[in-house]
Amino acid sequence: MNAKPSISLIFVNYRSARYLSAALESLFSFEREADSFEIIVVNNDPAESAAVQTLQQTFSFQFIESGENRGFSRGNNLGAKQALGAILGFINPDVLWTGPYLRKIAQVFDKNTRIGVLGMALLDTEKRSEAWSYGKEPSLVTLFFNNLFPAQCDARLEREAFFPDWVSGGALFVRAELFAEIGGFDEQFFLYFEDVDLCKEARQRGFLVMGYPEFSLIHLGGKSRESRRLQKKHYALSQRKYFRKHRPRWEGRILESLQFIFRKM
Repeated sequence: MNAKPSISLIFVNYRSARYLSAALESLFSFEREADSFEIIVVNNDPAESAAVQTLQQTFSFQFIESGENRGFSRGNNLGAKQALGAILGFINPDVLWTGPYLRKIAQVFDKNTRIGVLGMALLDTEKRSEAWSYGKEPSLVTLFFNNLFPAQCDARLEREAFFPDWVSGGALFVRAELFAEIGGFDEQFFLYFEDVDLCKEARQRGFLVMGYPEFSLIHLGGKSRESRRLQKKHYALSQRKYFRKHRPRWEGRILESLQFIFRKM
């Protein structure tokens, strides 16, 4: 790998070693300019250490052993500390690459210095745009709308670049300098809302968040989830933390009351 790659791709593994293998195979099948990017794999699953290290016999990447699962945010921050690229790409291990995009992504950042964060399009296995891969600033209003009119909140197949308030951390690119200025992903978010929070911080600093449909990945979807119940628990907890950090106190109190009511139903 080049000592100064333009992009550093960071994967955090947790119960996803076999999907990571497919992700890397698809990546290298399209991205042939190996000196223009580097790959960093952070392993949050000690039980899969040997399996991930075995992948280094086939694919070139830097391996970081975190020792335990302390969350998506911390895992990505560990990888970012070792990254050399001017652009950081945080990619879920359960994805499949669909084309040679890295050079084009770097060009988007070079051409428009106002862009701080770029999100790739996440598609399901039927190549339909995945729901909730981008969105508006979370608030009680958007929460109400999303729950009252779920049919209207399904993902749309965007055809041109657009500027949402946030893009999914499943395939998120950010300027390394901006990421460092923000302080990385906020590690109070174990899972969920760390991407929304990062985009909020970027926008507060005057940068744009861009969704770019031309750059797409097939997202196999949640292959490391332990259970639906635990998933909901992490989501609700991170949602409360986000509201405490960014929303008026009264909104946070109402959200907690609503979560309590629906948890009992």
